[in-house]
Amino acid sequence: MTLRDRLERLEVRAREPGEAAPPKMSRAMERFLHLHENASREIAGLEPLPDLPYTQEDREDDRRSLEEVIPSYRASPGYQSGEGKYFLDEWEQATRERLAKGAPK
Repeated sequence: MTLRDRLERLEVRAREPGEAAPPKMSRAMERFLHLHENASREIAGLEPLPDLPYTQEDREDDRRSLEEVIPSYRASPGYQSGEGKYFLDEWEQATRERLAKGAPK
């Protein structure tokens, strides 16, 4: 049983008797659980799960990262050279590639 399955079962148990559906999981939590499950699968020697679909929310998060978050880190002294700069370069490149592929309209 996956971590996601366990979480969903707990949410169903915690639901109020009159409540119609479980609360919607945030996209950030969905991405976290997907990464966690893939890490567990890698340790167990299993194939990873298919990638999550790239949503409009993901696109907005990526744009915000490129416009606000990464530039903010680049201004910090620890990210001016070496591993910090390399990390930001890789993050920026991966983000730009995701944006280039595009999200469904």
